[in-house]
Amino acid sequence: MFVLSLAGPGTGKTTIIKTIIDIFKHNEMKPVLCAPTGRAAKKMTEATGNEASTLHRLLEIGKISDENQGINPDFSVAPIDGDIVIVDEMSMVDIFLMNYLCKALYKGTKLVLVGDIDQLPSVGPGNVLKDIIESERITTIRLNKIFRQAAKSKIIVNAHRVNEGESFITKEEIENLRANKNEQENTDFIDDFFYVDERSKEKILYNILSLSGERLKNYGNYDFLKNIQIITPTKKGDLGTKELNKLLQNTVNPSSDFKREKKFGDNFFREGDRIMQIKNNYDIYWERKEPFFESGSGVFNGEFGTIEVIDDFNKQVKIKFDDDKEVWYQYNELEQIEHAYAITVHKAQRK
Repeated sequence: MFVLSLAGPGTGKTTIIKTIIDIFKHNEMKPVLCAPTGRAAKKMTEATGNEASTLHRLLEIGKISDENQGINPDFSVAPIDGDIVIVDEMSMVDIFLMNYLCKALYKGTKLVLVGDIDQLPSVGPGNVLKDIIESERITTIRLNKIFRQAAKSKIIVNAHRVNEGESFITKEEIENLRANKNEQENTDFIDDFFYVDERSKEKILYNILSLSGERLKNYGNYDFLKNIQIITPTKKGDLGTKELNKLLQNTVNPSSDFKREKKFGDNFFREGDRIMQIKNNYDIYWERKEPFFESGSGVFNGEFGTIEVIDDFNKQVKIKFDDDKEVWYQYNELEQIEHAYAITVHKAQRK
């Protein structure tokens, strides 16, 4: 086992993972790629060109309730058929999932854990990645160099500055870099980061709604449902997820004669809404039609999707998740989802 620890984005994680995969395939050995969430697995697939699955799906984990997790350490899992297992986004993995993963490995299988310890720890118990690194018992490679292409992004530069306790890069600093340019320094920044210093709740709310509606289109062809995510620290209050989701729904997916909707509790679910699964459901049936048909069961806490159909006749809602699973929910199952135009920081880490 070894750990590939990131010190932020743009440090070469994808390149290293692809190289490891190529080496093993060249030697006719089988790599297995996985991640804790459907979104993370899909990104891993897109980045490497190799199929990745969620840990739950890979391990064929059945129903694990909160009540029996602590008293059932011998829960059976499917053994992993692979010569090397690469797990991305390890900061999301809790002690139970790590236990099941280790139990599924054959003797001699290599295990590579990839993650950023500067991210929030797992929602479940434990801080697995950080504790493994701090134990100094496992070989750890820390990536802390920003490569030249990535260094053009203000997002990446500022992410590293925050980790180092520094403030965001300023226009003055950029101008100074350009004035003293040498071959080792990047001065050709991409304008992908904007900081709005605002203290008034009313003005903050105005900025959120106007940017989500039309203003960002001045900088690119942004589609809220595909390209924009509002993140806030809390659920409650004027700037919490509950209030923001109601306002954002009316801004980016307003009521229409052409969109069916269903009132559930205090919420109106509408065709076209962005939603998030908020609890594990190991039994619900899903189908995936691309790139080939497959089916299975299970949708897990933190998975994101879009409401495609509301069927009043059959009292059910069709949701297409971001990993292309299509799932029908009965009306009495809508307690398992909530709007996801705005999400909390903790939920954002599960993306």
